[in-house]
Amino acid sequence: MKRFSLVLMVVLLAACDNSDEERNTSTTESAQTVTAAVDVAAVENIIKTRCATCHSAKPTDDVFKVAPGNVMLDSLEQMQRSAARIRARAVDSETMPFVNKTQITAAERAIIGEWVKAGAPGE
Repeated sequence: MKRFSLVLMVVLLAACDNSDEERNTSTTESAQTVTAAVDVAAVENIIKTRCATCHSAKPTDDVFKVAPGNVMLDSLEQMQRSAARIRARAVDSETMPFVNKTQITAAERAIIGEWVKAGAPGE
């Protein structure tokens, strides 16, 4: 009986063990799927429309004449560099845009969140 239990335990452990290679492949495939699902042009448009009115080298906002915190989002590269901060402020805490001045929607916040989650891809 002890031998049977030991054999059963070994078989179960072997069946449950995912090799590092399998885990890495699965993670890579998941990241590729998320990246493929992200419409970078849509993200860029949302950020330009909802964020860059203030966060720009030349803000068009009627109150902010200089980019708050010196955060500028005029280009996709600037957006990518600020991706974590954008997520923290516009998606997680929803404190940006300031008093939701540009009327960003929950759907737009979700799109930005997925973009950041996918690694803030550029294409």
